[in-house]
Amino acid sequence: MAKWLKQPKVTNNIFTGDANYVHDQGVPAAQWVITHNLGKKSSVTVVDSSNQVAVGQITYNSVNQVTIDFEGSFSGKAFFN
Repeated sequence: MAKWLKQPKVTNNIFTGDANYVHDQGVPAAQWVITHNLGKKSSVTVVDSSNQVAVGQITYNSVNQVTIDFEGSFSGKAFFN
């Protein structure tokens, strides 16, 4: 039977868990400027109001903000992790 030789080290860093953010873009727009405050260049997935994946040009303004440009205006959600 296996046993622990010592306890695993526990850290209090917010990034050891699943740091994520969901942005709800209620007003249709061709450009979304989003402040997520995750402190990193996150991966981004965007869906429109019909839950269809949308593709846009993502610009990382900082580790806490992105601008996403689309060809047309629409509302939807952006998922960051």
